[in-house]
Amino acid sequence: YVPRDPHEKAMQRALIQYRKPENWRLVNEALHKAGRTDLIGFGEKCLIRPYPPKEKDERGRGPRGKRRTSRR
Repeated sequence: YVPRDPHEKAMQRALIQYRKPENWRLVNEALHKAGRTDLIGFGEKCLIRPYPPKEKDERGRGPRGKRRTSRR
């Protein structure tokens, strides 16, 4: 199937990049439309969580205001 509608194309692309937080809504919509709500949840084989990820502010800080850095 080749989508012609720009929104359907965006949903397909979001499914490929499902780990990006900004794609959560499109992935959620695509999974509901495909009838694959079994892939939404906390399980090992689930793609996304049932709720959207927390937003970061413009400085890249998380919900508690701390800067997220990786420790090595």
